[in-house]
Amino acid sequence: MTRPAGPLGPETVRPGLTRIRLALERAGHPEESFRTIHIAGTNGKGSTAAMADAVLRPVACCPVGLYTSPHLVSPEERIRVDGVKITPRALADRFRAAGKLGDADDPLTYFEKMTWAACDWFRLAKARLVVMETGMGGRWDATTACRPAVSVITTVGHDHGEWLGSTLAKIATEKAGILKAGVPLVTGRLRPSARAVVRRRARELRCPSWELGREFDWRERGDGTVEISLPGIRLEGLRVAMDGRFQRENAAVALAAAWRFARDEGVPRAVFARASRKGLASVRVPGRLAKLPFRRNARCWVDGGHNPEAARALAAEIAASPPWGRAARVVALWSMLADKDAAGYMRELAPLLDGVVAYRLDHERAADVGALERACRGAVPFRAAAGFDEGFLEAKRSAGERGVVLVCGSLAGAGEAYRRRVGSVP
Repeated sequence: MTRPAGPLGPETVRPGLTRIRLALERAGHPEESFRTIHIAGTNGKGSTAAMADAVLRPVACCPVGLYTSPHLVSPEERIRVDGVKITPRALADRFRAAGKLGDADDPLTYFEKMTWAACDWFRLAKARLVVMETGMGGRWDATTACRPAVSVITTVGHDHGEWLGSTLAKIATEKAGILKAGVPLVTGRLRPSARAVVRRRARELRCPSWELGREFDWRERGDGTVEISLPGIRLEGLRVAMDGRFQRENAAVALAAAWRFARDEGVPRAVFARASRKGLASVRVPGRLAKLPFRRNARCWVDGGHNPEAARALAAEIAASPPWGRAARVVALWSMLADKDAAGYMRELAPLLDGVVAYRLDHERAADVGALERACRGAVPFRAAAGFDEGFLEAKRSAGERGVVLVCGSLAGAGEAYRRRVGSVP
């Protein structure tokens, strides 16, 4: 399985931890210089990671690293210290170094090189805490070679079935592979079959667990703020900069993970509360129900969710009258990868759309437009476009002056939106 990965080379998935562990050992174990808030999950892990990073930076008393994937425009987006991206030269240098650390017969994959580069950069920056998002799964993910202070599983849904399994229980087993003996666990709301697997593994490893809806929870206040109740602290007056109810869920999980770490480090409640209010109010993640900047992109939103669960959450936001209003036409500029459940995705979203304009991604695993049309099954007016630029103009024309263009279906498509319409991401 291979995925395009930008200018540094193709991304091939080869499960296993032997290669990354050997490379880290040969480099003097940079991963031992920091601990991680280690985040796995089907949906929400990128936003949760960004929120946890924003909250922890003011309270950690040391540089804080952030490692996420995939990138939208440039690979440097994946590795940050105190919010600042690694430089292109530094990343290229580390990729060359990583390439020399593997065995010739079993070289590091792209993601393993990226993970090694991140660990080496964090060591150089003297980061003592890193918020680290898994790439896929958990059990065999390269990030699992690092030392967690807190493990997080945001959600468990259907995705990457060819690698993780076709049932929620099998997928949950892979996600629960990040758990380490005695390391605290924070989870979002998990469906019963997934929850049973994760909780059983946590008991086996004696991981103290906090679960959203049980040990901690959140509620919306009448003034638009959010209140999040965690063990030992209640945080009031929180404003979440990112749109969507699902981002409130992610915020609660992020704060639970951050508080789990901060409490053990002796951070005062008042200090943590201030950092929480400031962090949630400021952090935005491109491509996650985000409005494209600049006037020329007026009324264009982007959401990179790419499975039925993500589409269901997006549909709920549209139905609840998000910023574009109930009366506006919503036309999707849709693309997906061929190994995703396009029919399941559109089954959730089509009832809320006034039209779909589909195009084939510039990606070796892109779904053909014909396959996307079949996935719609006549449920919504459909048009085909030759590429993103043509599709954007057609979707904008179809939506009308007051309508909304919704770029959706894949993070690769979200990346195209930022490249073509913005030029970069923050």
